[in-house]
Parts: sequence; structure tokens; C-alpha cells
Amino acid sequence: MGLTFDGFDDFGDHLDRIVKEGPAKRNQFVAQEAEVILGKAKDNTPVDTGHLRDDGWKRTRASQGSITVYNNVEYAAHVEYGHRVRNHRGRFVPGKKMLHRAMQQSSKTFRDDAKQIMENIFGDD
Repeated sequence: MGLTFDGFDDFGDHLDRIVKEGPAKRNQFVAQEAEVILGKAKDNTPVDTGHLRDDGWKRTRASQGSITVYNNVEYAAHVEYGHRVRNHRGRFVPGKKMLHRAMQQSSKTFRDDAKQIMENIFGDD
């Protein structure tokens, strides 16, 4: 009397594929999510000259599942977080929270997108 288990070769091949393709798919996913955040940040950015919105928002390249979304226009932080105005007796101008709001807005679809990527990686082709 004995038991026979089969399918381990297929399972091993599947795990090998996950190990091989996983990092690239992970970087693809974070790049895709960064593009969503960039779009929402641009939508949330107030426009005076257009420089802050059109020229400022960028992202780094995805590496090891990490990416940075940023705006390097010199006054971007003042618009994001708020600032005091000297000539108006220290009046505080509240921040627009462009990136903060973009992150909150994109978090609504993040789980669904992550689930889809996981199904692509772990699911059968």
C-alpha cells in the first residue's frame, strides 16, 4: 500500500517562474501605480503659470519594488504644506495637499490593482 503524489514538477516550475518574473512584475506594478498618482497629483495642483503642474511632477525609475513621486519646483513644498505670508501680518495660507490627496485617491484602487498583479503572478496562464 502506498501513496503517489504528482504535480510537484509543475509546481516547482511555477515557483521558478514566480522567482524569475516576480521582480519585474513588481516593478511594473509600482510604476503603474506611480503613474496613477502622478495624474491625480497633477489634477490636484492649482494653476497660476502652469509650471508647478506641467513641469514639476516626476517619478524615479522603479527599482526593487520602490519608486519616488516628487515635484522639484522650488515652491512646491509651500503649496503642498502651506506657508506664512510676511506682508499680511503672518497670515497662513493653507496647503493644497496635492500629493497627499493623490495618495489617498489612488489608495482606493491600489488593492484591486495589487490583487490583479498577484493573480497574474500566481495564477495559471
